Amino acid sequence: MNPEIVGVLAVFGLFFAGIVSLLIWFVWRRYRVIAVRLPVGGDLQAFHFKLTESIRSLGYRETTEAGPLRLFRAPAWQQWMVGLQDISLQPAGTDAVLMTGPSFNVSLIGRGYAGAVKQPYTGRQPVWPLCRGFMRLMGLGVGAFGAIFAGFFLLGVR
Repeated sequence: MNPEIVGVLAVFGLFFAGIVSLLIWFVWRRYRVIAVRLPVGGDLQAFHFKLTESIRSLGYRETTEAGPLRLFRAPAWQQWMVGLQDISLQPAGTDAVLMTGPSFNVSLIGRGYAGAVKQPYTGRQPVWPLCRGFMRLMGLGVGAFGAIFAGFFLLGVR
């Protein structure tokens, strides 16, 4: 094989690997699970109403399970597409609530509360759901590209 072709393919492979690595890093920072401690403040009912509405505005729906843990389910299409995780709320003492969920949603909600503090999250991270979502997106992209290529080939567009 020609050394120039090998060199061009190696440069292309390194460029592609770099792009995929940056995309994985970007997606991981957005979709990893984090924890944020929100101070309740004075009016408990107003706090819970504001928090519930800010979570619902992102498309999450609360489950009907009873107990101290409140769970909000992510939209089904986002769970399928990118493996989006649920948001959970649990009491963290008498004056705070611990909210865990995907980084970009939980951070966005946490910005609306004065005194919100990120806490270390020690639970399991959603690695496999993110990988499945990435593979689904790549499969859709390859399938769409293949369909377009087949259409051009069958129609004789050159």
